[in-house]
Amino acid sequence: MNEPTYERELRCAFDSVHEEFSKHISSARSILSEESLDEYYDGIEFFSKIGQGDSISIAFSNVMHWVGSYFGKNSIQKITDFSYKTITRSPNKELLVDFLFSLIEVINYVKEDELEEFLKLIEYQLKKTTYSVHGIHVTHSSPSFRAFLSKLGLILSHLDYEGIYEWINYGLRYYKSHPEQQEAFFSLLTSDSRAVFQRQRKGVLFVDIERQINLFQLELWGTEFMYAPYSPDFEKLEHFHPYLEDEIIRLPDIYPETKKIDGTNRYFALVAHLMAHNQFTTAIFADNLSPHQRLFVEVFEDARVEYLCSQKYPGFKSIWKELIPEIGEDDCVQDTQSCIRHRAAMLSRALIDENHKYKNLEIIKFVDKFNALMSVGKSTTEDSLSLGLDFLANTRNATDSLPDVFFTDTEISYRDDNRIMWIFIEKDDEGDDIFPNKFKNKEDKEEQKRETVIPPHYYDEWDYKYESYKPDWTSVYERLYSNSDSIFIDQLLEKNGDIVKQLKRVLDLLKPQNKKRLRFQEDGSELDLDIALRSVIELKNRSQPDSRINNDFEHDSRSVSVLLLLDLSESLNDIVEATNQTILELSQEAVSLLAWSVEQLGDNFAIAGFNSNTRDQVMYYHIKSYSEHWNDSVKARLANLKAEYSTRMGAAIRHGAHYLDLQKSDKKLMLILTDGEPFDIDIKDPNMLIKDTHKAIQECRKKGMYPYCISLDNKADNYISDVFGSNYSVIDRIESLPKELPQLFLSLTK
Repeated sequence: MNEPTYERELRCAFDSVHEEFSKHISSARSILSEESLDEYYDGIEFFSKIGQGDSISIAFSNVMHWVGSYFGKNSIQKITDFSYKTITRSPNKELLVDFLFSLIEVINYVKEDELEEFLKLIEYQLKKTTYSVHGIHVTHSSPSFRAFLSKLGLILSHLDYEGIYEWINYGLRYYKSHPEQQEAFFSLLTSDSRAVFQRQRKGVLFVDIERQINLFQLELWGTEFMYAPYSPDFEKLEHFHPYLEDEIIRLPDIYPETKKIDGTNRYFALVAHLMAHNQFTTAIFADNLSPHQRLFVEVFEDARVEYLCSQKYPGFKSIWKELIPEIGEDDCVQDTQSCIRHRAAMLSRALIDENHKYKNLEIIKFVDKFNALMSVGKSTTEDSLSLGLDFLANTRNATDSLPDVFFTDTEISYRDDNRIMWIFIEKDDEGDDIFPNKFKNKEDKEEQKRETVIPPHYYDEWDYKYESYKPDWTSVYERLYSNSDSIFIDQLLEKNGDIVKQLKRVLDLLKPQNKKRLRFQEDGSELDLDIALRSVIELKNRSQPDSRINNDFEHDSRSVSVLLLLDLSESLNDIVEATNQTILELSQEAVSLLAWSVEQLGDNFAIAGFNSNTRDQVMYYHIKSYSEHWNDSVKARLANLKAEYSTRMGAAIRHGAHYLDLQKSDKKLMLILTDGEPFDIDIKDPNMLIKDTHKAIQECRKKGMYPYCISLDNKADNYISDVFGSNYSVIDRIESLPKELPQLFLSLTK
């Protein structure tokens, strides 16, 4: 550190630089060594003389004394040399000011001895994204370097250098020749950029253990709540907590490892806590309670439900205890700070840790009260209300309302926001409504409902060249297909009356019997007289009688779920010469017959259609859901089908598989009806989507599904086996589709 008396004249022709320099030189003299001060002066002077105006020197004088103080000896000179050689002497010279200002945030995340490694990273991104025209020479600046700099803090705080390089290389692989998309990628605005970024973060991703969490929830609590992960990094959510609402669990998309608890167990701790609330908490009115009162009521209720849960599953207690901070009793200065959260944190710890070291008499007294309550064996949320209000009344302090609130180590990461336990009658009293009611009448609501756009589902896409997935590459939008006139479908069924009669005869043979008798049951619904008499004879002969003397019955039904996935691309508008109908019209006939057949059998059955207009718009149309019967509403949707756009089949198969996987059937069949190979307008390599569809088929099989393709393409032999293996049929005479599709289904589900 240098003496403040160090003096040297700044040799610079710009008055603006002298003015900025004068604001910072006192700080620079107090924190820099004499050698570093010389580098500071030299850098400002150097950049004022290279013909780039005053902006670089102003930025340099503004930030470099702090940067030099952090990185130490020779660091200012290294950054000066790097800035000139790598940035100023390239087409990226206008980006140097952005780079210099970004260093202020960089020193919060880069270690003191990592300056050279950090500069290598900057050089790599900059040079790899600076491009030339026709390979002549470098003429264009990096379209993404400024965006990259704007996200440096986020990037460095979540990824190590290996992860950053992986993320950069992915962006270079797919966007090097697309400047606008490249900028969006390095701004973390695209779904695949965020997905790759997330997968490089340190910790356990929820998507990697979602199946485990589902089984965990089902086996321990018998519930099947859905999950909606959130990412505070990208959704700009501050102080956001998990919660359970409307049978949906909101939870973080990633959990890093703590000192003693790994990310997987953190997810188990969170879900167990939410399930404990769901099982033991009864919602109470909150309108007459202050935020401070609710805070302590929530502390006692969290402890109560965890206590009850740990009685049945004691292993959770040790995990929860490790995740609750052990805050110091004297950490908060009560005279100058609001210690309300500090008291709540100490109380939370004391309620779960019988070996806590707190000496606060009120905490000890209320922990004893809580333990006495729980030892009785019966408790309710009303008990938590009483304890919380009494605790606050006994510990209230005048400084609790001070604006300087003590927050350090008062957050318990796995606990939710407790919305499950509160009922608000006067909702407007809870602050600004972030979802204002814009609709004053029923017609407005219906209009809004029609215009509502469901957010897309993102799916990976397989890149066979790199043998890896492109994360969140496709956007699948769901729609309920609009209605037309169901009479059109009824007319199609009448037209094919002969086929319907043939199908009826086959269906009568396939229909399951209502009940199947099970003999030799110890417990059953009726006595089996033959076995009972035999047992009586054995008993009189002093032999061991057979105790299985009852009959029982079980439903002898087909356990089949079927998804019919229809290709609705533009080519279905082609006319079949033999019938003078379009392929789409023939498909409507075939699907009508198939749907009628499945309805007679009682199988679980859904119909969906798809088409695509680049990877950013894959449309998935719900025509019939699994819960619907073959009725006029379904017929009206089927009658209104339109063929347009392209055939990005892999994304549609993955989305259809998502719903088929939720069905509880022994056999899950996915029928894909298409008239051509996978194709989309943003794909240059014809093999790309063929390979991706093949990968999607493999994913379905791993989940226990049976995908089967019915192709109407007379050229299908050139590619279809590469996609579906042997699980396909090619219908060369498209006019026979209405007859062949139902028969094919029946043969597959016998």
